[in-house]
Amino acid sequence: MFLQPAIKEAGMRLSYLSRLFFAATLAIPGAAALADPLYNVTVIGGLGSTATDINRYGDVVGSITSGGVTHAFAYTGGLYANLGTLGGLNSFANAINDDGLVVGGASTASGDSHAFVFSGGSLHDLGTLGGSGSVAWDINNHGVIVGSASAGTEPDPYYQQAFRYEGGSMTGLGTLPGGAGSDAYAINNKGLIGGASYQGEITLPEYPYYAVQFRGGMVDPIGAPVAGNSAIHALNDLGQAVGGIPASSFPHGSHAFLYEGGVITDLGALDPMVDDSGARDINELGQIVGYAAVTLTPDTYGYHGFLYDAGAGGMVDLNTLIDPASGWEITDASGINGAQQIAATACRGGMYGDCYAVRLDLVSAVPEPGSWAMLVLGLGALSLRRVRRPGAR
Repeated sequence: MFLQPAIKEAGMRLSYLSRLFFAATLAIPGAAALADPLYNVTVIGGLGSTATDINRYGDVVGSITSGGVTHAFAYTGGLYANLGTLGGLNSFANAINDDGLVVGGASTASGDSHAFVFSGGSLHDLGTLGGSGSVAWDINNHGVIVGSASAGTEPDPYYQQAFRYEGGSMTGLGTLPGGAGSDAYAINNKGLIGGASYQGEITLPEYPYYAVQFRGGMVDPIGAPVAGNSAIHALNDLGQAVGGIPASSFPHGSHAFLYEGGVITDLGALDPMVDDSGARDINELGQIVGYAAVTLTPDTYGYHGFLYDAGAGGMVDLNTLIDPASGWEITDASGINGAQQIAATACRGGMYGDCYAVRLDLVSAVPEPGSWAMLVLGLGALSLRRVRRPGAR
């Protein structure tokens, strides 16, 4: 097994002052520019790697592409491991739970792509719903896996169906009425599943795709028909869900959203000129990470990773929270845990330069407090006395 719990538990104990400093500095406009960097960048993958998820211990999974071949990897306990395939050429990892179980998709010897779980040092094929392909998107701490799999049947054999996998059995979760397919992208530790489903007859140019929750044998849209072409990509144990909804001001763009208590909150974007963003993960503190478009030149745009905290100033470009002299450009943020560690992808030489999977760790040392820092810490202490936050992911 990957995990070394005693060592990892010790390593994830961030100082109280460090967390307080982090939350408070984001809450003061312009404070990030005055303070030292809030995150250190740790490279965890080779050239051509991307990160996709992180667990409570700071273990990260992702994929690395070299020579035209892509393989899943896991970075656990400070060690990097190539996870291999199911007999084919390629694989990719999508999620890791706190027990070190990794899920994703991998090609078989026949050339099909199947969902897998990595445990005991090898990949295990989860099969399909009767068709030729499948992929696992998430796994909770009870070992329950969700994803999408081909059933090879009508209404359309080319659309995959959302599934739940437990105890060696894969079960289809259904679709919205008349929908050809669905996807289950996220599951929390209480068994709530989120994803998206098509609905009704296929229409062109875009077939409506609605964010849904799967529970009790039902497929419940969270905002249809208003939130068509949307999806839930992550859930925390409080039932908060995040993902993407349409952005009318940017062609084919989306906005990151938070769904809580039956209400969808649009989180906006970093750059109104290229109004596009998407949320990838949320921790138990309600902090959200994802990607958002930014203007690079008057004629081009690219993407930066963001951190969103409703109580600390909203959406922030992660590149403003690292040392600018490091040369890194954070182009995506895919996972965040309760210790506020972030799984991300960073590049040197711009988003088309040399890119690597990285982990962002809060800087543990608090700078000597000047007058502004004392004010920040004082405000942070007041806010913590008023609000009790839930425990770590």
